Amino acid sequence: MSEDATGLVLRDVHAGYGGQPILHGVSMTLRKGERKVVIGPNGSGKSTLMKTAVGLLRPLSGQILLNGQDVTALRASERARRGLTYVPQEANVFRNMSVLENLRIGHEFIAPRGGLAFAGRLEEVLRLFPEIRPKLGTTAGHLSGGQRQMVAMAAALMPDPTVLALDEPSAGLSPRNAELLFEIIHRIADSGVTLLLIEQNTRLGLGAADNGVVLVAGQVRLAAPTADILANENIRRLYLGGA
Repeated sequence: MSEDATGLVLRDVHAGYGGQPILHGVSMTLRKGERKVVIGPNGSGKSTLMKTAVGLLRPLSGQILLNGQDVTALRASERARRGLTYVPQEANVFRNMSVLENLRIGHEFIAPRGGLAFAGRLEEVLRLFPEIRPKLGTTAGHLSGGQRQMVAMAAALMPDPTVLALDEPSAGLSPRNAELLFEIIHRIADSGVTLLLIEQNTRLGLGAADNGVVLVAGQVRLAAPTADILANENIRRLYLGGA
């Protein structure tokens, strides 16, 4: 596969904290337009993988490519300017600002590709998030947890990224709200955005992705289409909680 056909590539990445590796030689390719989910038991290194991929954690060794360019040494803000935006699990909106102000910050923080004006991009994003249109004047801190996650994802899409990374989007949500949120994640993926997702709810995560990575003890145990992962009895029993 040519590098210009890929959105995000990790090559033999070792990463951790205080010089102690948590990831041990992780390699992963996320093709343009692909939906990939990383799953695994607690402590497997999923959060470390996400932080390394988006630039919050510098790898101890290995290489990271974004849209064919080496970004290993670049910080998260620089990777965002090159098309990789990130929605963390927590603290992902400005709670004292309105929904509209959050979306404007998302647009203005990173110059959008093609220079699309705010009003035009806002309409494009709100077509994916009609649920938050009536809430544009509402202070984000007054929203429900699910609504705040919608606002965070919408703000991350305002600069028109090529790759969107979501870290545990269903964390803290009720089962019903998690289902509703993943309906929106399906919409985002269907719009053509390349999606990297880390999700503890394996059923929802695998259902939203084309391909999955099973991470165990900082190593890739399996990388396969999600249908194959769901059909693997050993993986289901050992790492996905059974049926």
